Amino acid sequence: MCPSSEKIVAPISMEKFRSNFRHDLRSGFSVLIGFGEVLREDLSPVGNSIQSNLDHILSDARALLDDTMAMINHCSTGALSAFKTEVKAGLRKQTIPELRKINERISSLEEHLASLEDSAGKLDVLSGMLEAIRHLLLRCHSPFEQKIELPEASKLSAGFGINTDQTIGERRGHVLVLDDELHNLHLISTFLGRLNLTSATFTNGADALHALENEKFDLILLDLHMPQMSGLEVLKEIKKNPKIDSIPILVVTASDDADELAECIEAGAIDSLTKPFQSAFLKARVLTSLTLQEAKKREQEYAEELRFQKNRIEELLAVILPREVIDELQATGEVQPRRHEHVCVLFCDIVNFTRSCDSLSPEVVLSQLQSLFSEFEVIAELHGLQKIKTIGDSFMAVVGLAGDVQEPERVAARAGLDLISCAANHNSGWQVRVGIHSGPVVSGLVGSKQFLFDIWGDTVNTAARIEGAGQPQTLTASKSAFERLGANVRGRSLGLVSLKGKGEQEVFVIEEILQKK
Repeated sequence: MCPSSEKIVAPISMEKFRSNFRHDLRSGFSVLIGFGEVLREDLSPVGNSIQSNLDHILSDARALLDDTMAMINHCSTGALSAFKTEVKAGLRKQTIPELRKINERISSLEEHLASLEDSAGKLDVLSGMLEAIRHLLLRCHSPFEQKIELPEASKLSAGFGINTDQTIGERRGHVLVLDDELHNLHLISTFLGRLNLTSATFTNGADALHALENEKFDLILLDLHMPQMSGLEVLKEIKKNPKIDSIPILVVTASDDADELAECIEAGAIDSLTKPFQSAFLKARVLTSLTLQEAKKREQEYAEELRFQKNRIEELLAVILPREVIDELQATGEVQPRRHEHVCVLFCDIVNFTRSCDSLSPEVVLSQLQSLFSEFEVIAELHGLQKIKTIGDSFMAVVGLAGDVQEPERVAARAGLDLISCAANHNSGWQVRVGIHSGPVVSGLVGSKQFLFDIWGDTVNTAARIEGAGQPQTLTASKSAFERLGANVRGRSLGLVSLKGKGEQEVFVIEEILQKK
């Protein structure tokens, strides 16, 4: 049994070994070319032979990288020993001599750079290029005995012409950069800083995931080949977390494994960039990703605002329209009129309201009316009544429109008694009359700009007449409504009462709704 501290590493395929080797070697070239890109940007205003020489060096370095990768790809795919032998021969014959030539050309730039103003930073970058060449040569001489050693991060960051810890101008975004090699972290941070972007750098996936949970980022730049936790594993963890899964991820890697990159895209990465990259490509990828992310953010904010406004409109509609009417209006754009065979209509009217209007200021009248009717609306909602409208000082409601109330008269009567009690305790001192009547009505929506839901029919007219026949602080009911209450009501008859347009009808006073026996 292996000790618990040891990690069992599964053997990898020949193709995977070849891919990993290409990745490591490409990383070394990435440092060299990355330094050159930085130096070229610093020299761009100069426009002299130094810049021309540097362009040739970068061109030769890229060509040598391509040739070296092609040589490795043409080596034996059989036994590992044969592959190593062919690679060593190819590196000694082709890559090492060309690296030495490039090294000589870089060294020759040193004297020319020293003559320029602000040369210190440029010379530091040039030193980084020479360090990259030296370590590439070491790796090529012993390609399978050691992993390529890269320049120290301090040497890399020196002379980049920017301190990424300082704010320059208006920042346009915050980027998380994950790479286990410090030189790449500093290189990418420098490019981002020149784009007025802030960055946070990490060398392992666990720390990066922790930062994503606690800090807001607009973009993630992710390397793939890392110890402990691979870039692909980090990517999948991000996409499993709904708090951070919308952050765009750009894979920046030295790997040329097409299947590996395809798997990253399938897992949710938006694009990839292969090292060594040109700064213009990195700039384009990053700014495009941030632009798309900003557009997506604005779209989400707009959608959220639309949802808010939609909910607000529905809340306002719910004040004046029944829920089923709102649903039909939203679904079809219109509301079909309906006949309801059995509902109970309630009217509540303030006694001597006109006299109050004459004796009180408009502000006091409106304030007290608003207060009282607001309490009436609460009572109606509590009992399940649908408020239809207020007409001056009259409050009109109905119960049973949806057909889901078995005893609408009992519900309306309870609500009516509560309305009377509410008025008695209100600071306005007003008294009210309440009347109810049940029967069929027609409902519908009128108006095209200002919707009004209303009910019509003889039942409505009779309910209004019944209310008018009552006394202050009493609940009156038609004979048919009273009889539907059966034995569960305490009340009395007022006898035959002449109702306008209805002739004489027996009217009842409801004093109490009893518990069902």
